[in-house]
Amino acid sequence: TMRANTFNTGIASEYLVLSKLYRLELEAYISQGNKKSVDIRVIKKDGSAISIDVKSVRGYSSLVVNNVQPKENHFIVFIIYNDKFEDLTVEPNIYVVPSSELESMVETYGKERRVMKGRLGDYKNKWEYFI
Repeated sequence: TMRANTFNTGIASEYLVLSKLYRLELEAYISQGNKKSVDIRVIKKDGSAISIDVKSVRGYSSLVVNNVQPKENHFIVFIIYNDKFEDLTVEPNIYVVPSSELESMVETYGKERRVMKGRLGDYKNKWEYFI
């Protein structure tokens, strides 16, 4: 079903981000719960805390950010699978965006706020924000 696909994509993406954070030797936790706004909490090496929303899409055009609010020390990690979600030999594109910089990339379509993939280029693999 579509719902199961969306759920699987979300879980896979959260754990993918978690894996990268652990590889950076950061302390990171996934927030549990359906109505959650923050997916991952991170304690940086200097002891400060940041939060991450993970947004993922199996296709490649745009990502919905309806519930994203700019906050200090809050980031959005976008994961785009380019229609290769099931192909484990293909890495998705990952973009790390400070929430404070998101507004300039958002376009509104009816009631949906979306970020176009083309606006994300400068943020590809910007893991250094977390170090």
